[in-house]
Amino acid sequence: MSPSLPLPAETRRRLDEHDRRWPFKFGLRAVATLFAFIAMVIFAATISESKKNYGGNDWVDGMPLAPVLLALFYNPLVIFLTLYYRQGRPLHPGWHVGVDLFVWALAVPSIVFSVGDGWFWYWQPVLLEFDGIIPCDAFNYWSYQCNPLIYTLGKMEIAANVFLALILFIHFALFVFACIATHRWRKAKKIAATERRNIELTYHRSPAQHKEQQPPAYTPSAKGSHSAGDHDENPFQGSGHRAGPSESENYWKDAERGAVKYV
Repeated sequence: MSPSLPLPAETRRRLDEHDRRWPFKFGLRAVATLFAFIAMVIFAATISESKKNYGGNDWVDGMPLAPVLLALFYNPLVIFLTLYYRQGRPLHPGWHVGVDLFVWALAVPSIVFSVGDGWFWYWQPVLLEFDGIIPCDAFNYWSYQCNPLIYTLGKMEIAANVFLALILFIHFALFVFACIATHRWRKAKKIAATERRNIELTYHRSPAQHKEQQPPAYTPSAKGSHSAGDHDENPFQGSGHRAGPSESENYWKDAERGAVKYV
């Protein structure tokens, strides 16, 4: 799926950083969307033909439309929001846990009721008379020769429920993936909170604790200490300038000047 999508490089980078299996997951959602559309069309046609020809309750085939429509709406929405609107920033996995759970949990009773009261249960073999004539009486009313519509409706219900079962399996797999992603997200959040708490405890201590962990201040000895007057008398002390020459240096310099002068 990923090579055929015209996605920016930054979007692909964000998707790969979050989950490298995103093409497989989005591929499952795209397939589930296709199956949901096919199932919706078949269920809707079955309901329409059943009500028009036989009347009665249509909730048996109408109930499966709930998970089918939810899958048909949610899956393309996730693909569009993640790839284009959010530009690779994934949705919270908790959304997938809830919606995917809702889809496959609704699909289970929908399949049970749709299959349990389907038209294909009315199928029966034809009973021939001695001369080979097929009387469409009470014994042959539900036979293919006398009532072929219920065979068509039964086949449509079987096909629709097969697609619904595939949707169930896909969303159950997506639900498992979402549970794993949610567990990893919570674990990473807990680790980040612990690290943040450790940083706060390290750099936001109380004043007493902070003072105890500081190195001792430098206190010069009395022998090497100088009074304020000494600093006033010698302003160059402690600076980068050299002090004046000593008496011995002055003597030799004077002698040198004298030797040069009187030669």
